[in-house]
Amino acid sequence: MSTATTTARSTEDGALRWFRRLMWAGIIGNVIVGIVSIAYTPQVLALAKVDPATPLVWPRLSAMLVMLLAGFYVPAAIDPNAHRFSAVFAVVCRFAGTIFMAVVGGHYIIFGLFDFVFGAPQAICLYLAWHRTNAAPDGRASGSTIVALLAGLLAVGGFAWGAFQWLTQPVLPAFASDEEYFKYGSIGNDGAGGIPYPIWIAMPDVCAHHLPRPQGYAAFGLLYERGRNPAIDPPIGFSRAKVGVERMAINCAVCHTVRARLAADAEPQFYVGAAANTVDIQGYLRFLSRCAADDRFTPHHLIPAMAAKVKLSWLDRLTYRFVLIPFVRSRLLEQGEDLAWASRRPAWGPGRIDPFNPVKFGMLHLADDETIGNSDMQAVWNLNSREQIRASAPLHWDGLNNSVREVVISSALGDGAVAREFNFPAMERIDRFLRALPPPPSPHRPDAAAVERGKVVFAANCAECHAPDGKRTLTVIPVAEVSTDVNRSHMWTELARDAYNNFREGRDWGFKSFRKIPGYVAEPLRGLWLNGPYLHNGSVPTLRDLLEPPAQRPAAFVRGLDVVDARNGGFVAPSCDPRQQPAEGFCFDTRLVGNGNDGHVYGTALSAAEKSDLLAYLLTF
Repeated sequence: MSTATTTARSTEDGALRWFRRLMWAGIIGNVIVGIVSIAYTPQVLALAKVDPATPLVWPRLSAMLVMLLAGFYVPAAIDPNAHRFSAVFAVVCRFAGTIFMAVVGGHYIIFGLFDFVFGAPQAICLYLAWHRTNAAPDGRASGSTIVALLAGLLAVGGFAWGAFQWLTQPVLPAFASDEEYFKYGSIGNDGAGGIPYPIWIAMPDVCAHHLPRPQGYAAFGLLYERGRNPAIDPPIGFSRAKVGVERMAINCAVCHTVRARLAADAEPQFYVGAAANTVDIQGYLRFLSRCAADDRFTPHHLIPAMAAKVKLSWLDRLTYRFVLIPFVRSRLLEQGEDLAWASRRPAWGPGRIDPFNPVKFGMLHLADDETIGNSDMQAVWNLNSREQIRASAPLHWDGLNNSVREVVISSALGDGAVAREFNFPAMERIDRFLRALPPPPSPHRPDAAAVERGKVVFAANCAECHAPDGKRTLTVIPVAEVSTDVNRSHMWTELARDAYNNFREGRDWGFKSFRKIPGYVAEPLRGLWLNGPYLHNGSVPTLRDLLEPPAQRPAAFVRGLDVVDARNGGFVAPSCDPRQQPAEGFCFDTRLVGNGNDGHVYGTALSAAEKSDLLAYLLTF
């Protein structure tokens, strides 16, 4: 026998030996996994990060079938040449399981990887063994080794990809209540925009000198419900989900939850769906990037601060030291650079945001056009009532869209959600919740006779634009008529409208309702008592001030406070000097571009008595 033939025979025998070993290993693996899965079903499902199953008989039945299937593999493990059908059947079953779980997706891919880790090397070994068996007797070299090597590389790559998908697939906490989900649930931005939880809770300690006051994240007006520890618990408007590691990411409630006290010594109450009044989004984002740029944003300082609040294993410490901390620092610095344009505009301040310029310059990749979109956050409750007032009612201050579905999805995208993590059922849940969420009734009890007189004044001067049956309610009033600050209207351009309607990054989002109408929406007034300051840019502190001519309205006042003003409407907002920020809140200067308090002169010519009666009526909304 020639040397070449001897080599071929030994290779063939080696490939067959490894095939049989892998077959027996797979059979044993099936049996072990099956027994453990039957005995400890909830624990196995939790370890695999898949959804809990009810009743448990179904996953247990699946485990039993996995063990039974292993019996059909035994002939191939004994002699694959004598039982060729069994050998092929075993490999096909492994790949079928892999493909099925890959199609199901999510965390179920871990079960596909289990089949793949046996099926791929079994297929390669079987191919080598049978190919060499049928090789030319003269021993000429064949390409089987190269094919097997390439297949092996592809298998390793496929396994790595599947493992990555499983590790980075979000593990989201469940919320029985729609309100709890709105406050703490994920909107699909955890992996793309979330900050690892241990780093997030350590940053206020490591970078305390970058906080406006020593209160942790509460210094930015973030809201913590009673019983939650601000040092370690998420505030309202943040989700805590696991994507590889636990992460913190913002959600809709950060801009749509208000904190209010009916008196200075009263317990704060939280109202979801309202326009946030205390949250300083820009201050929070600037803190993150400034902390990342700080010399203390290093493993040397961060890991001890993290370990003081959460338990870190030795592997956690290594991962954070060499991977996550450098990565997060890079991402936060990049985020700071992406928002550098905002430093060339007036500060947003608490309760305000420029919601669309970040989308224009970031997500839509449009050039900085120097526009200013600073606006008050908006209440988003009782959306169904808007549709009852006017079909396809305009949304946002300037009516740039009239589809609730598109607004919910685009808002999530604007907050960093990405196609890979996007959860349409979650968005539909938020949609349903906001459609039915009523505004809280006003706690104010003004003089009943004054309220009745004010109702008449309202009908004569305000109802056309603000009553539920007003003929102009929920229509866009031209800027030339309402005369309020024009910058927000200028910010939304035809170019931005077209770019958003054509946005297809990651998937076809189905946007078609973005539009450009120069003006501002005449809003219905339910929940008015919680919506101060007033006008689209929040430039008028109280309802009483709104009934005065623009020249008599406060030029500078404190925003971000939470004591309800029962006399004037809105929140207590003392005057201030913009050259010196107050100890609490933010000094809002109406003389800055985009902050103008002109316009909306409706009712300003009424007599003092009529204004007083009208205010009494408005306080009941």
